[in-house]
Amino acid sequence: MTETRDFDPGEARRSDHSTLVHQHLDWGVVRADIVKRTGLARQETHVSALQHSFMINLQGEARAGEDFVGGRRVAFTPRRPGSVVFLPARSEWRGWDEGDETGSYLFVSIDPAFIDRAIGSDHIACLRPAIGFRDATIEACLQRIAAELKNPDPISVIMVESQAIQLFIQMVRLNGIGPEPAKGGLSPFDLKRVVAIIEDRLGDPPSLDEMAGEIGVSRRHFFRAFKQSTGKSPRSYVATRRLERAVDRLRTTELTATEIAFECGFASSSHFTYSFKRAYGTGPLEFRRRWRS
Repeated sequence: MTETRDFDPGEARRSDHSTLVHQHLDWGVVRADIVKRTGLARQETHVSALQHSFMINLQGEARAGEDFVGGRRVAFTPRRPGSVVFLPARSEWRGWDEGDETGSYLFVSIDPAFIDRAIGSDHIACLRPAIGFRDATIEACLQRIAAELKNPDPISVIMVESQAIQLFIQMVRLNGIGPEPAKGGLSPFDLKRVVAIIEDRLGDPPSLDEMAGEIGVSRRHFFRAFKQSTGKSPRSYVATRRLERAVDRLRTTELTATEIAFECGFASSSHFTYSFKRAYGTGPLEFRRRWRS
């Protein structure tokens, strides 16, 4: 088990590889590690976060895998460059992933007492682990910390501490402090996480149990809250997004209707044509012809 203040990539993210480059700096309340591997095979993850910690994927993509947080399986989301993992203090992440042969990531661990003083423990207590999400503000803060690690100077500690505070301000906002979610609905952050999973797996969408498990609620509560937030049941939402993606493919690609049908998760080309006509009043190919005429 690896404590994040003494981060060891060989234990936290174990993998067979050809080369490994590991850079790190510890500024006292914030530590940052950049790890780059080539010749990557399957990576095994075991991180026990006694500190608050973030990880951002800098290079390479993890396309398949499994994730477990606190012993509970959560839906796996492909992790592309920019994808972020957040672990609040005293949480645990296990799993495995496979993807590109070259990959690098930044791992940042932050002293909980520092964040409690800066933001307040009441706000931080609401934060939950999140595996594989995207947010421009979080990504920008982590990239600035990476830049300080690569080119430190005497005032890097000030920059790094300020970015750490910004990270948690944004995490608190994403978890529902600020604009209120619809009464009884999902928080903006939880809704964003679920929608991201659906978008990544539109051809083979996650089950209701997987989506509920991703944000740690019951199946019944998730169904009700998702519908409150979006106005649609999860099944209806997926069906709508499949058609919207199909429209985009018809407009911007030369794929056949059959290719688009299977890419977007329809059981057959006839099912696609029926659903498309029902929604738009015309068949897919006629829609494309009219759009381009």
